[in-house]
Amino acid sequence: MTPRGAPSMLTAAERAAMGPALVNAARDDVLLYRMLLTRLMDTNAADLANLRRAAALRDWAGVQRSVHRLKGSGALARCTTVVVAGKSLESAARQGKAAVVQALLPRYIAIVTEFSDALAGLRAAP
Repeated sequence: MTPRGAPSMLTAAERAAMGPALVNAARDDVLLYRMLLTRLMDTNAADLANLRRAAALRDWAGVQRSVHRLKGSGALARCTTVVVAGKSLESAARQGKAAVVQALLPRYIAIVTEFSDALAGLRAAP
């Protein structure tokens, strides 16, 4: 279960890998780790807002750009659910398939929200 009470979409392995992946990316520098974590959380929030706006405007290039950035955050933190789910959404946007984008969007938003919540949970970790 997520902190919001919904069933988890991220695997336990992904959740366990996030912290070590970011520690590794920060080269074991605690200050850099905290800066990276903050930056990921901030950009995820901005990219999620941009994704919602782009989808509402049927701006398929904007949808692709936002999803691509979110996938990058997921890849950096070794959260493959964000990456894999994003591929389908990105592909649908590339093809201009509005109905598919709208069908996939709520689930992807939930996945990214859970990912961001998991990142926020890492703030307390050393």
